[in-house]
Amino acid sequence: MVSRKAVIGAGIALAAFGGGVAVAGRGVEVEGGGSGKTASLSCPGGMSRLGHVFGPGGSVFEGDPLTEIEIVATIDADGYLVEKLTTGVHNGTHLDVPAHFIPDGRSIDELQAQEFVWPAYVIDVRQRMAATEDDSFQLTVDDIRAVERRQGRIPKGAMVIIQTGFDQFYGTEAYDAPAPGFSGDAVQWMVDQRRIGGVGSDTYGPDATSDVDFAATYTILANDRVAMPDIANVDSLNRNGDIIIASAVPLVDGSAFMVDPLACHARGR
Repeated sequence: MVSRKAVIGAGIALAAFGGGVAVAGRGVEVEGGGSGKTASLSCPGGMSRLGHVFGPGGSVFEGDPLTEIEIVATIDADGYLVEKLTTGVHNGTHLDVPAHFIPDGRSIDELQAQEFVWPAYVIDVRQRMAATEDDSFQLTVDDIRAVERRQGRIPKGAMVIIQTGFDQFYGTEAYDAPAPGFSGDAVQWMVDQRRIGGVGSDTYGPDATSDVDFAATYTILANDRVAMPDIANVDSLNRNGDIIIASAVPLVDGSAFMVDPLACHARGR
């Protein structure tokens, strides 16, 4: 069971955060004042971390390299601690970029700073999963429009996250069970009609297990957006109104890299 991260802080001030960047959710604002000015990030509901603890015990998509950590220097023997990390870049909570699927697609070192900041929009499918025997269903455009009628329109630039509850099973065999996702058509509609910035999931990815073509991931990356698989602590997010910040190491020509997304909450839950 993944432990719930403690909510920290009521607000923070950052010097020169993404100069000129402006991302707005309901009740959350990130304002960039430009060169030489101070930016502020206000999180009335506090903050939380959305990344799984990274290590050898994490769930790994079938066929991907396992994560290994070797201690190569210790404080007792050498006066300092150094670890050697061997892993696939798609392990743990991570950000997939167009180069993962798309020839000549942008790599993670080519993304701009503002592309790592999104309004969060959560689609909770746990009740539907409990009511059906087929957990590998795909969300359609009609499904998403129905959610909007309940919790408001998907904001421009949003990271739209499907919540299955699987984050609590990360690192266990239960995480490999059939899971739902977005249909490719639904992702394309959200790109065209809502101008989203990405799709995410608390499973191996935004695709349903039944989708052997990975249509959701392919569609979002083909539109020069990003995908965020293996998100943790999704229950800490408000359904609409929070902000997610998740910068990644700019791996040269990288198709992905691990992230520990930070959620800025518009209000408490």
